[in-house]
Amino acid sequence: MKCLRGHQVSSHQVRLLALMLSLLLAAGCGAAATATPPPPTAKAPTPTVGGVPTVAPAPIMAPVPADAVVSQGKVTWMVGSFSNERMTYALAAGGGHDYGRQIHAFLVGSDVKDGQRVLTPGIASDWSVSSDGLTWTLTIRKGVKFHDGRELTAEDVLWTLRYSMGPQAKDYATGGASLTIAAVTEKVEQTAPDKVSVTTKIPVSDFVSFVSEADGNWIGTIYPKQEKVYDPEALAAYDKNPVGAGIMKLKQRQAASMMQFERFDDYYYQPINGLPKDKRVKFLTLDLRLVPEEATRVAALRSGEADIAPVTLGARKQVEAGGGRLLFGREGGYIYIRQLGCWKPEFPCHDKRVRQALSYSLDKMVMRDKLYGGPDVMQVRGWGPVTPSVIGYQSDLDPFPYDPNKARQLLADAGFAGGQGFGKLTINTWVSTTMPLMPEAAQLAADTWRRELGLDVVVKVGDEAALKKDTRLSDTYLGQILWRDNEARVDASSVIRSGYGSSDRQDRAHNDPQLLNLTRTALAVFNPDERPKVLHDLYLQLRDEAIDIYPGYVNVPWAAGPRILTWEPYPLAFYPSALHTITLK
Repeated sequence: MKCLRGHQVSSHQVRLLALMLSLLLAAGCGAAATATPPPPTAKAPTPTVGGVPTVAPAPIMAPVPADAVVSQGKVTWMVGSFSNERMTYALAAGGGHDYGRQIHAFLVGSDVKDGQRVLTPGIASDWSVSSDGLTWTLTIRKGVKFHDGRELTAEDVLWTLRYSMGPQAKDYATGGASLTIAAVTEKVEQTAPDKVSVTTKIPVSDFVSFVSEADGNWIGTIYPKQEKVYDPEALAAYDKNPVGAGIMKLKQRQAASMMQFERFDDYYYQPINGLPKDKRVKFLTLDLRLVPEEATRVAALRSGEADIAPVTLGARKQVEAGGGRLLFGREGGYIYIRQLGCWKPEFPCHDKRVRQALSYSLDKMVMRDKLYGGPDVMQVRGWGPVTPSVIGYQSDLDPFPYDPNKARQLLADAGFAGGQGFGKLTINTWVSTTMPLMPEAAQLAADTWRRELGLDVVVKVGDEAALKKDTRLSDTYLGQILWRDNEARVDASSVIRSGYGSSDRQDRAHNDPQLLNLTRTALAVFNPDERPKVLHDLYLQLRDEAIDIYPGYVNVPWAAGPRILTWEPYPLAFYPSALHTITLK
């Protein structure tokens, strides 16, 4: 499972990069969120956007500490999936977080302040946006090294961004973020020895968070340049021996089994490079092991063969009996139920009353308490990607309440009383390695809709990669439901842009020109003082459309064995995060 918490920084403010999130035990995970601070923005050198310059956060410099004690030990981390084991985001089929985030470093970093995820400078030490909001320019930090000792340069960033998000990426990419941004990218250029710019066809106000460590994708990671923008053979060779600039170096690998990493002593995020803290890991070796079965992971934790693994709440007693404990990553992911093809008049969901009826008749509290085990794991709050930590959130965005009488009336008003004439409703889902119980949750909804609305509902469990691709590109699943998990992030704009601000995708939410214009206009607002209200108002209107059903978000349970003395997982992270906070007994 996943979880985390997003937060953005405002202009002209100095950012303190400290106060990492304290360890979350089971009793502490369901607490109410604090108000969302203003969003992180970038700096406009001469022109401004919306009259407000956007500035990269400049952290207060702390005294350079003595080197932290590095344990000679090893951390064994078990995960449920290695995705397709591609080593660049564009080809990683939307997965690969577990290893990609260890091997590679991000253009924009992140940290935790006052319990909130915030953006920080990373490989890009600074950024700015043009007055028309179309061109973002990144200043590339000096002193960042790849694992082979070579210095990372603007030429590497130029190649990476052209490969990952250039207009041609839509022809080969499988990563969803690459496909989304490539559709609106105009060009990527190197404009100075240390500067790279990305120009888009429409304003992308969330570009900085989109390429940050705190987003739900890892498109912001940087790789050594290659001769061609896209060379399948060269990329396949790179997969076998990836060289990155991240916190860990890949030393050994067994396909579909294990990846072994070692500490990268020259990882750039340390005081010697002018940064406020040392984020190098405090142990020598990380063994990342692929173990799909939870029971096997729990047994390994109890026997001491594993140190950290994702589990469900039901494993708590076994984990604790073995001397371990559960930690929770807040707001790591959310349940995403898209009614596909509602823009076509021949489907019942074309009528908003039908869509709302499905949402009102779904008992989210039963799902939370009976399926996921209570508020420690699942919270019935937020509107999909807009969880309490995300810019624009207010409580009026929380899920539709359970009201079966209202649902039945809405369905009858739409001409489908008792389910008559509705036809078969198919829910497509998959067995997720990051959010347990997805098929079970879909089946619970199917049973509810049969009982409360009289609908004929069937649940089909398929392959994740195939369903993602087919629902995006083909019309096979129009008129059906895609029940999936999705990653949390500090800014929900990219998710909304792909679903509500696009007009040519098969999985788009609508065909309404006014709604399309409203979405694009709201997402083009850069002013950090205006964005929270503008985005909230947009999200509130989209919530009323009920094209997507969002039961709530999930706090990801991680099991930590007795050898783990401390670990402070990032909020808004369903993947292994904040490895620099791990210390061993």
